[in-house]
Amino acid sequence: MLTVTSTSLRWWAVIGAVVVMAVHVFMAVVSGVGDTGATVSAVDQWAFIGIGVIISGIVLMLLRPRVRVNEEGVEVRNIFGAQFYRWSIIHGLSFPRNARWARLELPDFEFVPMMAFQVADKSTIATKVEDFRVLEDRYMPDE
Repeated sequence: MLTVTSTSLRWWAVIGAVVVMAVHVFMAVVSGVGDTGATVSAVDQWAFIGIGVIISGIVLMLLRPRVRVNEEGVEVRNIFGAQFYRWSIIHGLSFPRNARWARLELPDFEFVPMMAFQVADKSTIATKVEDFRVLEDRYMPDE
């Protein structure tokens, strides 16, 4: 069984969530200092932090992309939702020129993007694709 996640997406998600929270905490503190003409209460300051938590949670959804490969087929989980594809309908993995991530080729020229195979993972992407192709050769039926 092969499980693939993106290291670069993980870094971007964590850095993004930390920056969003830092900005919202800073705004909560600064909005209560001085007299700007607007009344800012403690509830407003906590609201800044609450909005930061919500936005950070959305940014952390970048941690979700994952691909699992086993003898049954391929499970692709991107930011929203996951789908399992049996080897019998898979036509292969492709990495189009100028694409940010790989895609799983399906019948009738359809495909599913696989965000876990990021081109930004320069040091590991070739190994991940090669590992996928080994399992593909082993389990995908010959037609």
